[in-house]
Amino acid sequence: MNTKLPQVDPRQLRRQLGMNQSEFWSRIDVTQSGGSRYESGRPMPKPVRRLLGAVYLKETVKPFDPEQVKP
Repeated sequence: MNTKLPQVDPRQLRRQLGMNQSEFWSRIDVTQSGGSRYESGRPMPKPVRRLLGAVYLKETVKPFDPEQVKP
């Protein structure tokens, strides 16, 4: 299973889309101030990166399978 997440510059992506921070980050339920921190270099949590990829890069997200969780 490929678990590598894309390395995306969220500021560059947002600017290419012509969106302000509030518009861009609210679509994935991140506050403007949180998004600003990510754009300034703070590490982005895996779930946020996955949402960013799914919403803006049209990446496929597999449904959660509880049987794949190790006890």
